[in-house]
Amino acid sequence: MLMAAIGTVSAQSLRFELDGTIFEEGETIECTNDEYGFGEYIQHMQIRNMTSEPKMILIEKEVIQDLESVMNFFCWGMCFSSEVIVSPNAVEVQANSLNTDELSFHALYSDPDVYGDVIVKYYAYEERNPDTRISIIVRFRKSGVGVDDHFSQMTMSEAYPNPASSVVNFDYSFDGKLTAVVHNLLGQEVLREDLNANNGQMKLSVADLNDGIYFCTMMVDGRACTTQKFVVKK
Repeated sequence: MLMAAIGTVSAQSLRFELDGTIFEEGETIECTNDEYGFGEYIQHMQIRNMTSEPKMILIEKEVIQDLESVMNFFCWGMCFSSEVIVSPNAVEVQANSLNTDELSFHALYSDPDVYGDVIVKYYAYEERNPDTRISIIVRFRKSGVGVDDHFSQMTMSEAYPNPASSVVNFDYSFDGKLTAVVHNLLGQEVLREDLNANNGQMKLSVADLNDGIYFCTMMVDGRACTTQKFVVKK
């Protein structure tokens, strides 16, 4: 009975969120967000303190599936090395509020020829009561068969206007069958458009997208070639 009570208290005290999306306990989300374009996949996250008093929160990770040459680490107020399992210092989250310090989970694919999934389970819990915790699983996913010299000659401009309210544009030049795929911060595909020309200006309608950060990936013959970030703000 005591363990059941503890779990209930935990579920009511803290929860993982991101831009209004609420995650269930132990939920798995997929991260395909190579935010800077050089193999660092980043899943941003928030913690909500649902109690009427501030809480000092620790973050802990559990590696479920790893890949050689891929470093996984997290940032909680500051970023830590891959060897850190539990954040050295607790970060305060105010009552009935989301954290204001950075919380993000990272997988750095330092070898461009390494592909596949890295799966990590992350926990958040109050420093003084580590037995009451919430968890989320992040599946970092790098797919494809590599970017060769042929791909390196292809170009895609930064987004403009940025932020965008109704339409976002990119200038591009590629060879092959082209598809633009847009993902949100959760790694969910929200837009896909096939392109008929191999170069020119691409216009994507974002009128139906919610405000937030998105990532546009150019797929060339089914392979992810390059990604640009843009913001929707209406």
